[in-house]
Order: sequence, then structure tokens, then C-alpha cells
Amino acid sequence: MLGQLLADKKGDFDKALNYLHESLDILQHLRSPEADKVREIIARVQQMAGN
Repeated sequence: MLGQLLADKKGDFDKALNYLHESLDILQHLRSPEADKVREIIARVQQMAGN
């Protein structure tokens, strides 16, 4: 959840999204159900960043 913290506390959206996308890639590879949660966080951070 480092990506979420970077977005929420530091406003560093680019770095946050990089971490979140890396996490998503790993979770998808592992077929983890947590991938859906990371997708939701990515969408929220993208909205915060104005993307």
C-alpha cells in the first residue's frame, strides 16, 4: 500500500501510480484476489491526479 500512502500523504501521484501498477502486475501474475482492490486504488489515485 506504499502507492496509496504516497498519493494520500505526499501527493506524489506519479510515483504512487508506478508502485501501484507494479503491485497490480505481481498480483495478477499470482492470480490474487487482491488485484481487484489495487485496481480500485489505481482508479482513485488517477482521479486525485486529474488523469
